[in-house]
Amino acid sequence: MNDTRLDILFAHHDETLPAAFLDYATPSNKPLSALSERQLKKWKSRRMAHFLLHQLFETHHLDTSLLAHIQKTESGRPYLEHPQLDFNISHSGDWVAVILCYSSSKLAVGIDIEHPQKVRRYHDLLHYYAKPAEISALTEAKLPSALPEFEQRFYLSWCLREAVLKSQGVGIVKLSEVEHHPAEKTITTAYAPHGKLYFYHQLPFYLAYFFEQPQSVLLSPTLSQWREGQAHPLNALQPLIYSVNEGAVCQKLT
Repeated sequence: MNDTRLDILFAHHDETLPAAFLDYATPSNKPLSALSERQLKKWKSRRMAHFLLHQLFETHHLDTSLLAHIQKTESGRPYLEHPQLDFNISHSGDWVAVILCYSSSKLAVGIDIEHPQKVRRYHDLLHYYAKPAEISALTEAKLPSALPEFEQRFYLSWCLREAVLKSQGVGIVKLSEVEHHPAEKTITTAYAPHGKLYFYHQLPFYLAYFFEQPQSVLLSPTLSQWREGQAHPLNALQPLIYSVNEGAVCQKLT
């Protein structure tokens, strides 16, 4: 466990890339001019995700040829058949983020970013999947105090769930089966192992990432933005930190 590495790297999908990544395959090998706006944005996000993963592999002297063998689970979660590596990807709007964990034994990770491009029916959505105690904490009691706007508290609730579920390739149909206790900063669910959740609201988007953390191991994640040809660590930002399944007996899903 002494060699465990945990990194989160994000970038705008129009950030300048090295020439070797500019010919990333387009859908059905169509020219860029033939892609719809939606297809073009999705292609840019996939290309950036591939680059960010490649960059993290190079940073940690991992074999980048493994990236040619990424597979997907039945639910669509990308993964590598590797006993020490796990990663996850998220994109929203013009932004892309990846999380990578390398350890002596594979530890699960999940990530979610949400760019609020439009106003949503936040109260209705929250009532759809959250229990009354959480709804009360996020609306009436206005917890946590670090998030003064209800929109921020909604995305806290949503992103925490998404990051946990994505660590196991579980879809948003299970949102209501994740219990969020804002006052205690805890999450409980049968759909994840023990771990930690970090949430950031200070970026151009909302970000949450989950990492499995056995009780005998202390991990220190690194959050960086890829900009102007290099990774810039964001050490000054203070996330909200949650415990997942603290003291509970949960099994990691396969």
